[in-house]
Amino acid sequence: MKKTILPFLTGIILLASCQKENMEVPVKPDSCEEQTANPTGRSYPSDSVITYTCTTRHCGIMPMSTKNFWVYSDSIFSDGIFLKVQYDTLRFTANLKSSDNITWWQKNAVSIGLPDVLFANDSSFFGLADRMFTSGVKDVKKEFGLFPGDSIRYLTSFEDAAAMGRSLKLQNNIGTPSGNYSGCLYFEKNARNYRKDQVYFKPGIGVVKYIQEKAPMGERDLKLQQISTLISFSIR
Repeated sequence: MKKTILPFLTGIILLASCQKENMEVPVKPDSCEEQTANPTGRSYPSDSVITYTCTTRHCGIMPMSTKNFWVYSDSIFSDGIFLKVQYDTLRFTANLKSSDNITWWQKNAVSIGLPDVLFANDSSFFGLADRMFTSGVKDVKKEFGLFPGDSIRYLTSFEDAAAMGRSLKLQNNIGTPSGNYSGCLYFEKNARNYRKDQVYFKPGIGVVKYIQEKAPMGERDLKLQQISTLISFSIR
């Protein structure tokens, strides 16, 4: 009797094992579209930039998908005086398409040093915004990207002020609750006596730290307004 039961039980165990292995089908990752367009300096009539629903994910210096999200811990200040810590989740859930067939990604209201409407190719990201003091035209501006050498300086601007830009390749790691990152880039906009933004960026992931300083109304000294640190993210 024992000799009969033992092979029978062994067969059941092997059958169950095979069924389990057959059920564990590997999940194929979504396809990823490489982005290579360079729209630097382009302008579009506003009515040629249309609402569009993108169902694919885009590979680039910053990966873009409606499924991606980045969670930040924000220390909020009022002109240098600490107020509170809050948590914000950055998402890109709306799309626009320009007449040259470029897909633009629109972020939610989270302020993290990125344009509100963004396109990222393999080496840079670009902002799309209404032209100042002009209706019916949208302009493209290159924001940040890879660069030759270890650092560069250039003219840039905020929405309402001219600024000097500076980009550095960081040699040290940037440590955050989401991990330690090497090979990061540092981008700075500095409008003297008005505003200074600092963005620590990891290519292939996104902003890992953001610092904003601004001068109070009627003053010339910059005061800390926000420090945001990446605590978790999901890139699919």
